[in-house]
Amino acid sequence: MVDDWPPQTYFDNGKAAGLDIEIAKKVLGSINVCLTYVKLPSSARALEQMDSGQIDMAVMVSYTPQREKYGYFSIPYRHEKMRLFSLLPAQPIENIAQLLDEAKTIGLSIGSFYGEELASLARSPKYQEQLVGISSASRRSDMLAKKRVDFIIDDQITGLYITKTQGHDQIKLWPYVVHDNEVHILLRRTQQNQALMNEINLAITKLKPEIDELVAKYTHN
Repeated sequence: MVDDWPPQTYFDNGKAAGLDIEIAKKVLGSINVCLTYVKLPSSARALEQMDSGQIDMAVMVSYTPQREKYGYFSIPYRHEKMRLFSLLPAQPIENIAQLLDEAKTIGLSIGSFYGEELASLARSPKYQEQLVGISSASRRSDMLAKKRVDFIIDDQITGLYITKTQGHDQIKLWPYVVHDNEVHILLRRTQQNQALMNEINLAITKLKPEIDELVAKYTHN
């Protein structure tokens, strides 16, 4: 798990906590699977360690065809909403390229997927230096508050939580939809895990009302 992505995944006094950890505990506990938590600095590192067999599972994973090589995707268990945050007053924009063409810099989580629009911009040599990889959610918020980047992109739940708990009231949520998508449990590719994924999918379906209640609680808070 990414160790600093509150309130979705983080460690509280050495214990794994957060929305997606609660969901994982609920789903895996219902089928008698025990979890051991591995603290990792980024989503990219989680995929690397899954590829090398050091971890078996990751949560809060967006689907891409490239990521299918790492493991089996569960059915979706919740949605995430990727949004821009800035010290600048929110204003309507046509696209993210508009901001980059104005020489703005954007802080991003290392290894995270923000949708095809941003993926296309990241492949362009013209913009690569303006897209800054920052490992943790709290550091992204700090970098923005200190004006070392002009924008950050985070899940709306994360961005609002961090700005509130760290006292960054000057940071504004922008309404532009960077990417709305579903997230999944990703399970390392083995024959045994393929059978386990069927059980996980059945558990997610059965527990969906309880999962939705958890998401609503975190969204409201």
